[in-house]
Amino acid sequence: MRWTISVLLVLALVAGLWWLEQRQQAELTPSPELELSAQEQAPAPRYPLPEPEPGRVTTPPVDRDREQPPGDLPPSEAEAESPPLPELADSDAELLESLSGLIGNDFVQRWVKPEFVIERSVALVNSLDGDAPALRIRPLNTLDSEPATRAHADADTLLWTEANSQRYDTLVATLESVPPEAAAALYNRYYPLFQQAWVALGESEPYFNDRLVDVIDHLLATPHVELPFEVQLYEGRLHFADPSLQEQSWGRKLLLRMGPSGAGRVKDWLRQFGNELATDSSPAASGSPRRR
Repeated sequence: MRWTISVLLVLALVAGLWWLEQRQQAELTPSPELELSAQEQAPAPRYPLPEPEPGRVTTPPVDRDREQPPGDLPPSEAEAESPPLPELADSDAELLESLSGLIGNDFVQRWVKPEFVIERSVALVNSLDGDAPALRIRPLNTLDSEPATRAHADADTLLWTEANSQRYDTLVATLESVPPEAAAALYNRYYPLFQQAWVALGESEPYFNDRLVDVIDHLLATPHVELPFEVQLYEGRLHFADPSLQEQSWGRKLLLRMGPSGAGRVKDWLRQFGNELATDSSPAASGSPRRR
């Protein structure tokens, strides 16, 4: 009798332990309904970045002298193992080095502010279809020359002249010298850090790349305005005399100040760069490159 009771107690203990283990596993394993709910709450990117090849570097190696275009690098260099990303707070030095390889060390030292490069770039992009941000937020230094204007027959206005577009020549020429696919590769490499900085801003748009593509589309729709155009002094600053131009976003007004030639060159580059960033995920696009 005692033997029978002992066996029953052992069996009861084993059964209890098995039931407890199964319950714990059930609690740790989300149900299909919960997984589906989580997926529904996190929408897919509207413009997903192209997937980099596994084990491949997605940004061109540093080449400060730029004697060789990034697209012509030897396979042994272009196919090197991709190093791990730095932390966002420690990313400035590495990113500046990568930028130096892409656009030259002299340009980086003259124009790029050396701190919070990614954070400032994200904030700048987010502002381009709205009002101008404070100078401290911008990742680039300002021009070191004053706008060139000449008197107009109307005493209340001035003319913004062709000489102003020349103030932007260095920036525009440097942008044109960078292959859009190389710039996109560098951006793709550091995209997780851009996304991290974007999330920290707390905007409603979940993905920075979607926001960037939208802003590029906004800039590409900048109206064409011939030079010279009228400006007027208001509270110590030059404003567009045409109210429809003054109401434009600061990103579009920046392009207008470059003149039609400079703005056209920047827009051509942005169009190519934007097409490198994303494939339209809408059903009608069927994964085709974006058209602008």
